[in-house]
Amino acid sequence: MEIRAMDLIDKEDQDKRVKIVTRFLIEPNEPERTYIYGPGNAFEIEEDHVSGVMVYAADDTLAPDIEKGMRLLVNTAIKTYDGDDYYVFERGVGKPKDIAKLVRNDDGSFTYTSDVSNPQQIPDLENLIFLGKVHEVQVHIPFMGYANEHEFPTANLKECAND
Repeated sequence: MEIRAMDLIDKEDQDKRVKIVTRFLIEPNEPERTYIYGPGNAFEIEEDHVSGVMVYAADDTLAPDIEKGMRLLVNTAIKTYDGDDYYVFERGVGKPKDIAKLVRNDDGSFTYTSDVSNPQQIPDLENLIFLGKVHEVQVHIPFMGYANEHEFPTANLKECAND
């Protein structure tokens, strides 16, 4: 059964969605993509038929592939190993999620890397609770607007002064 972002967003919140159409986001001949972001960190990419939740990297332990503040679009329909890639795992109620790269080894075991300086060898995936597979990593946008109408930005004042 295909899960779409509209299904993840409560009926009363569906009018709070943001739809963004992009072209040439990474490369000149890249196809158009329509991103729909909703409450509760839900997302959908219409053309890819992918939906799920957004999570943010809290540190640089997976840098340079995933750096602190980057947004990850996690396909929550994938709840098991689906090839060598990045996945997000539940670690228990009230605990932060864990982002890790899973690589299947020749002997059937796995390399679990949630910190590039300390990859772990695990015999199987039995004790892992998959939130989903990372579909796309997006760059971190540090400042998008004002906290309130009386606040002025301070982060980019130097750049503005040089214009």
